[in-house]
Amino acid sequence: MAEDERVTCSLCGFQFQISEARATVCQKCPLKGGCQLLIKCPNCGYEMPLVKTPNWLGKLLSQIGSWISKGKGES
Repeated sequence: MAEDERVTCSLCGFQFQISEARATVCQKCPLKGGCQLLIKCPNCGYEMPLVKTPNWLGKLLSQIGSWISKGKGES
């Protein structure tokens, strides 16, 4: 991901640039913004992964979750 790319916090919905978070919130981290896997929302402080899940994997995991929840109802 590029530093000027905008991301949306998955908790509060706040949109911010990666560089903005690296310059503010991430400076409090021991890694000083050098981490390439996580980003912290400047609005709420929620830490989330920068790596996006491929669509096919997200759909597969949702389908598996549906199968599991259907199986629990049959007990």
